[in-house]
Amino acid sequence: MSDELKPWSVTASRITYEDRWIRLRSDDCVTADGIVVAPFHVLDYPDWINVIPLMPDGCVLLTREYRHGRAEIVLGLVAGGVEPADIEAGDAAMAAARRELREETGYDASTFVKLLTSYPNAANHSNIVTSWLAFGLNRSGEPHFDPGEKVDMLFADLGDILADLRSGAVIMQSMHVAALYAAESWLRTHASEGLK
Repeated sequence: MSDELKPWSVTASRITYEDRWIRLRSDDCVTADGIVVAPFHVLDYPDWINVIPLMPDGCVLLTREYRHGRAEIVLGLVAGGVEPADIEAGDAAMAAARRELREETGYDASTFVKLLTSYPNAANHSNIVTSWLAFGLNRSGEPHFDPGEKVDMLFADLGDILADLRSGAVIMQSMHVAALYAAESWLRTHASEGLK
C-alpha cells in the first residue's frame, strides 16, 4: 500500500498562451516526494455542457459536425462552452445548455434534467462538463451558428446509437458517450413517469 496521496505544490505559474478558445497555463510543481515536475501544462478551458434532446417519439437529437482535431465529420451531442453571459444568468451550466440547444438546433425544451458532472480530462484540463437530458421540445426558430460552425441534425433511437457505439460502428467523444449511457439509465429508471 502506498503512502497517503497529496497534491503537488506549485512554485511558479504563468500563462504561456491565451486566445478566445483556450488558455495554456504552465506550472512548476513539486510532488509530495520532492520530485520537480516543470513545466506541467494545464489547459484552462471554460466549463462545458452536453445536451441530449429527447423528442416526443423517444428518439434523441444528435449532431453531425466537422471536428478539425480528427479532420472528420463526427456524430455527437449538442455541446458547447459556458460563456460569460451564461454565468451572469445564474445557473451557468443550465443557461449554457438552453442557449446551445437553441443555437445549434432551433429547439427549446420545457424541462432539463441534470444527468452527470464529470472531468473531461483531470490530468491536464481544469474544467468540468455537465450533461443534461432535455425534453418537452418545441422548434422555436432556426439555428444560429458561430462563425465557422455548421451543425447537421440527426434523429436516432438511443438504443441503436448505444449498440453502434459498443460495436465500434460509431465513434464519438467520450464525454458524449458517458452522457448517452447516463441518459439511458435515467430513462430506464423513470420510464413509468410519462415524460412530456
